Formats: sequence, C-alpha cells, structure tokens
Amino acid sequence: MPVYAEKNKVNGLTRWYVRTYIEDEFGISKQITKHNKLWLGREGKIKAQQEEIRIRNEFDVNQSKKRKIKIYELKEQYLNFIKGKVDDDTYHNKEVMLSHFCCIDETNQVHTSPNSLVTAWNVILFTNWQKEMKKKKYLKSKDNWVNYSIEHLNRIYGEICNMIDYAITEGYCTINFARQAGKIGTPKEIKLSEQRRDYNVINLNEFLRLMNASKDNLRYNTYFELSFKRGPRPGEARAFRVKDFNYSKQQLMVNHTLSKYDELKDPKTPSSKAVIDLDYELAEKINDLINELRKKEGFNENWFIFGGEKPISSNSLNKAKEKYFKLANIEQYLRLHDFRHSCATWLFSIGIPIQVISKILRHKDIDETLKTYTHLLKEDYEKGINKINLYFEEIFKQDQKQDQNALWQTKTLDLQGITS
Repeated sequence: MPVYAEKNKVNGLTRWYVRTYIEDEFGISKQITKHNKLWLGREGKIKAQQEEIRIRNEFDVNQSKKRKIKIYELKEQYLNFIKGKVDDDTYHNKEVMLSHFCCIDETNQVHTSPNSLVTAWNVILFTNWQKEMKKKKYLKSKDNWVNYSIEHLNRIYGEICNMIDYAITEGYCTINFARQAGKIGTPKEIKLSEQRRDYNVINLNEFLRLMNASKDNLRYNTYFELSFKRGPRPGEARAFRVKDFNYSKQQLMVNHTLSKYDELKDPKTPSSKAVIDLDYELAEKINDLINELRKKEGFNENWFIFGGEKPISSNSLNKAKEKYFKLANIEQYLRLHDFRHSCATWLFSIGIPIQVISKILRHKDIDETLKTYTHLLKEDYEKGINKINLYFEEIFKQDQKQDQNALWQTKTLDLQGITS
C-alpha cells in the first residue's frame, strides 16, 4: 500500500503521506514521496490515496507521450510553441534549420528519420547525422555546389538543442542527445568559424564601373550608390519611405526594415535606428527619385523611395544587380547584403578611423565592426606584402653595403701592415 501514516499524530488524528515507486523509460526505479498537512484522519487517508492515483496516472500519460512522439511531430509542436514569441523571419529561419533534421532530405545526401521516435535517438545516431551534414553540399549559384559553413551548421545544431530541451520540459524524453554529441566540427574549425567570416566584396574601381553601367536607370543606380557608400542593410534600404528623407539636411532616417514577407518591422538592433548622412550627389539623386514618384496618381509620403506604393522586391534588385554587373564586367558573385561589407572594406582600406566606420554602419560598438567587417581587399593585401618585402630588401641592401665597407677597411689595414 503506497499510503503511509506519519509517526506523530496531530490533535489525535493520523497524518498520511504518499510514497510510490515508478520506472522511467530506461527501467530505472524512482521514488516519489509527497506530504500534505491537511491529510489527517480518515478523510486525509482517502485524499492521500487519490493523490497517489493521480501521480500514477500522470506518469502513465507522460510515458505514453514518450512512446508516441515522433521527430516531425516534435518539430511541429515546438514551432507552434515559439510562434508569436518571435517575428515571422526568425520563425521561418528556425523552421528551415529544423527541417534539416526533422524532414526527409530531398537531395539524398543525409539520412533523416522524421517518423522515428524521439526516444529512439542517442548520441551515436546524432553524431552520424552531424558527419553527413558536414559533407552535405547546396547549390550556391548556377552550378556552384558548396558545403555549409561550420558556423551555419552550428546554428542548425543550436536550434535542434533548443527543440530537444523543449521535449524534455514536456516529458517526451529525459536526455538531450544533441547537447551530449557537441557542436559540429573540430575545435579548431569551430574557433575559426567564430572568429572570422569571409565575404565577397567589390572594390572602388568595380563600383565606379557599376555606376557607369547603370547610369541609364536612376532607381538602381541610386540604390547601388547608397548601398556602397553608406552600407544600409537591404531590408532597410527597401523600407525607406519618402517621409524618411530630409532633403535640406541631406539625411535618411532608418525607421524600419522589411521582413521577407515585405512587412515593416523594427530594425535589427536599437542602434540601427539612426540617421544616415548623405553627400550632395546622393541626396540629389534620391530627391530626383522622389520627384518622379510625386508625378504618379495617389502619391503620399508613405510611398517607398525605391519602389512606390509598394516596396521594390529583392528579386527585382537581384536581377538588376546581375544585369549591371555583367555590363560592368564584374565577375564577382555578390549578395545584396555584400554591398554593406564592400562599404566597410572600402572605408577601412582608405584609412577611415574604425570609430567612424562603426557609426556609419550603425553598430552598437566598435568590437562588432572589427569582428565582422574589416576584410582587406585582395589588392590591399598584395600592396601590403610588397611594401613589407621592399622594406626588408632596403635593409638587406644597407647591411650589404655596411658589410662591404667593413671588409674594404679590413683589407686596407692588412695592406698597411704588410707595407710597413
């Protein structure tokens, strides 16, 4: 009988408590003991027995959950749990990341088991999945198949860990096999991926060629110039509205960014919500764009500078980028966001102080700028190496001259000694 009487009575009434034993999914026996000051006398015993039945029933339900929950079901429940707690873009990113583990891999490069039970997974199985993911390739552009970066793989890993933590909280399992397996990659690979990211950028000469190639289209020409000179994020640039532009002060105010679903939302960070100072030429171009919009029926201050009544799509910008890159003879593959990296790299290469670059990019601190954006252009690197080599060549030549002079002085002294 799992209901027991306390040794000491209360006002002459027996106090009861519950002690029962259960077995977890691994067959390990666990003891559960519960006390209550109100479980006194005959009625107290009945209440204690009812509580014992409730504990057993609750355990049986949890065990049932553990037996029945599958990987794909867990994914759906977890996504439903976080929905409303994150914005649409973040939700979509998490959904895509979890799909790598919780859905069938259509490329057949990785073995996934969405219909397997969560409790069927262990460290060894998950480690094998990690090894396959490390080898997996995706189509980056045209016929260019590349591996996922260690950094991205570990973002996927982190989201899986969060999902399994949720499963443990809900009683579906007791061990986070993902966390036990650890991150993807060797310690050195993980450290390097956290320290540095490489981006494709265009240099000043390529930018000038792009300006010349796109001069026939004011909208795209202005977008490229703003992106290279001031580095707004693509979502921020697409979200600029007429009312965000101050012609007299030559400024643009970053008030919003656009989600992947073209919905206005707050910028990435609080520090991102700031003024962008423009030069005269760029301010004139933006003003000309707005004047073109004013001629259209239904115009108002809420219209988008690079679009109109609706924001310009990322697809349109990418097509324009490809068209004018080809005309400008720029072979470099560039994402829209890489204009921001190009801006930072160009500013760094011409000697702009890092504090100023950080403010232009609207970072919360200088460390973020240093960590992410200070990538030297290839020609800057080569110039630096050549400068170092020339420096040491000059020193070597001077040393050789000094050694030669010393040698001649020695020979002169020897000759003087012989003749004397």
